[in-house]
Amino acid sequence: MNIIAELEAVLKEEQETLLNGNLGALESLLERKTRLVTWLAARKPELPPETLRRLMDKASHNDALLSSARLGLQAAMKQLRETARTSEQSIYSKTGERRPMSPAPSSVTQRI
Repeated sequence: MNIIAELEAVLKEEQETLLNGNLGALESLLERKTRLVTWLAARKPELPPETLRRLMDKASHNDALLSSARLGLQAAMKQLRETARTSEQSIYSKTGERRPMSPAPSSVTQRI
């Protein structure tokens, strides 16, 4: 497989990985993609403009997918933080400070 075909295969796999939400697999893809791009940059082969355009389009599309995934994760994290913050019972002191509310005293009495 030539280097361009290999890079296109990695970009396609990256796209599928992002669309499927398998974000854990991105690290190994990034390593492969970096190795291929570094090899290309070092040798500076003459590539037809349509090949360069095709590679750039695929890379740009994947970048947009990655940005969307990042925004989705940030939104989910914000929602989790908000849920955790509002799920704890709290009250305000006389000075206006927010503090956790003590659990209600138990209504069970023990007889000896």
